[in-house]
Amino acid sequence: MSKTNKNNLEGRFDADKNVLDYFETEVVLNIERLADLAPILNLSALAREAGINVQTLQTKIRRKTPLTGEETAGLIGALKKRRLATLA
Repeated sequence: MSKTNKNNLEGRFDADKNVLDYFETEVVLNIERLADLAPILNLSALAREAGINVQTLQTKIRRKTPLTGEETAGLIGALKKRRLATLA
């Protein structure tokens, strides 16, 4: 069976096939978790590394606006690049 990717995700989902391999199920990262970590993380540097506008990330944290899938993936990628992760 081939791996799920952005090109076949929707088709596999519609066909009732397993798509969990596409998602980072062991890593928990949401806006609430980022707000909890804000005092000990340089969120500006993290946002830049993830390709997210710094003000956008700061506003989302302040307003508790959910992250998009792309933002979450970018942030997780930036953390992994430095061998970091956030777990539940």
